[in-house]
Amino acid sequence: MVEIDSVIVKLGAKEYTITQAGFLKSKPWKKRLLEEVKPMFEDVNGASDIEINSPADLLKLLPMAEKLFVESTETLLDLLVAYAPTVEADREYIEAHATDKQILAAFQEVVKLADFLGLTGLLTRRIGLKVSGT
Repeated sequence: MVEIDSVIVKLGAKEYTITQAGFLKSKPWKKRLLEEVKPMFEDVNGASDIEINSPADLLKLLPMAEKLFVESTETLLDLLVAYAPTVEADREYIEAHATDKQILAAFQEVVKLADFLGLTGLLTRRIGLKVSGT
């Protein structure tokens, strides 16, 4: 028998239990996840082409930094809220109190819940990234 998984994440000073979504909710969520996260990776991929020979060259990184440090965290929170109704109900509190690191960690846990094949772990190991738990 396969049980429905859940995780406990901390956002701000509060803990939230997030339960694995059913098929009808997770399928469109996974499509949205891929649509919204793919551009982030494409932006980061272009960073290796930027040559920094002077302080002025650092300005080339500003648009990417803005996307990664501001917009991407907002996107991750939007995706987290879309998956977890328990989090959605408390969004204002989370926006006011949760750190970017907490949002990222909670988002990672949700992706693991949605990834029933374990592909994210396989891909992470394949490209040599280290993943830390929450």
